[in-house]
Amino acid sequence: MYAVDLFSGAGGLLLALKRAGYSVLFANEINSKFAQTHTYNFPDVPLVEKDIKDISHEELAILTNKKKIDLVVGGPPCQGFSVFGKRRFVNTQGYNPKEDARNYLVYEFIRVVGELKPKFFFMENVKGFMSLDKGLFVNEVKKTFEKLGYSHIWCAVVCALDYGVPQERYRMFMIGNNMGIDFIPPLPTHFHASSEIKPYYCTVGDAIMDLEDKTVAEIPNHVPLNHKPTVAARMGYVCEGGKLDISSLPPDLLVATRADSKSGKVSNYSHVYKRLARTKPSTTMVPGHNAFPIHPTLNRTLTAREAARIQTFPDTHIFFGTRQEQCIQVGNAVPPDMAFPFLVKIAEYIGARVKNES
Repeated sequence: MYAVDLFSGAGGLLLALKRAGYSVLFANEINSKFAQTHTYNFPDVPLVEKDIKDISHEELAILTNKKKIDLVVGGPPCQGFSVFGKRRFVNTQGYNPKEDARNYLVYEFIRVVGELKPKFFFMENVKGFMSLDKGLFVNEVKKTFEKLGYSHIWCAVVCALDYGVPQERYRMFMIGNNMGIDFIPPLPTHFHASSEIKPYYCTVGDAIMDLEDKTVAEIPNHVPLNHKPTVAARMGYVCEGGKLDISSLPPDLLVATRADSKSGKVSNYSHVYKRLARTKPSTTMVPGHNAFPIHPTLNRTLTAREAARIQTFPDTHIFFGTRQEQCIQVGNAVPPDMAFPFLVKIAEYIGARVKNES
């Protein structure tokens, strides 16, 4: 089965595609550091390093060698959509979501699907995609796909925990096909302990604690952030699985270390000073090394490799760029283990239809 991977990033979906047995004809990525990561890890998959809007119909024909495509996947970056509200969105006052510059990547994904006419498409995004403009935007996207012949579309928010990822991460999956198939999602493979159904959700301890005494010489991308002594000392006051209680800090640790502080005192922002617990899944990996949570037992935030483990990337998958760029790649990625069962299910549908038709 032939597939195309758009907005490839660090290659989370691409790893899952290859593992599920697809032959990936090409991938697309605009970021040069992400592209370097791709080139190293997927030397057999041609990479088109440019803005997707610059990939023409003629170039698509060359890249695919005019083969019939089974699946197009991708996660168009979600940086902002219409904020005009319901009335302006749906009536004749002139707002067209397709002409909003903030939406162009989503519509470029749709354009490529329309050009290649795959049997299935798989689009993922943040869970908030479902509620943008009170649900009107996702409905507009569905309608646009339907006009291209994809009348059967399944769309839902999926939790990574249910598929063996040690992280409470939610993503919107939209899967459509032009084969008249009513897609039924794969059953969960992991369960909350309260269900008494095994296997239980994977934990942070399962994923990273064997790295506690390892160095970057032994494990690639395992470089700790060099915290200021005051910041590391504050982390010592955060209990496992908890967040910083500022009232517990001694006076010398209350003084702000950030140069842009307005109050001169430390603040506990929602995404920092939170420590993971070994016995529980991780919170969502947010892009950027300053946003990663604190290690369960060490007074530092996670390394890119530890975060990659929680995202279910194998240690053989190497990330390039600065430490911050590596962390952004990891945090942006779709966990391969989360996508894999959905890609397998799509392959099963395609295979069954082809078998019946032959």
